[in-house]
Amino acid sequence: MNRQGAAQLRISPLHIQQGLFALLALLITLIGGQQFLRWEQSQQPETPPHLSIPHAPQTHFSAVSNQADSDSMRMMDVDQAQPVDETPQERWVF
Repeated sequence: MNRQGAAQLRISPLHIQQGLFALLALLITLIGGQQFLRWEQSQQPETPPHLSIPHAPQTHFSAVSNQADSDSMRMMDVDQAQPVDETPQERWVF
């Protein structure tokens, strides 16, 4: 194994000190932010709890249809011929 890359990486005590100071500053900032949020929330007036109304779970779906829908959705025999004047029109539904 060639360890020259690791040997050339020189970490001085000053680098360690700077890294520790950066970590300390980050930690103080995070703690200060949390304390500020806690203080802000304690200053807000307390809102009454929301009322939750229990709903019965829906167990099934039911189709609603009328006579016009059932007439248009009627199955046709395969051998049944359509009159020439009644050509089916293509409909595009998006």
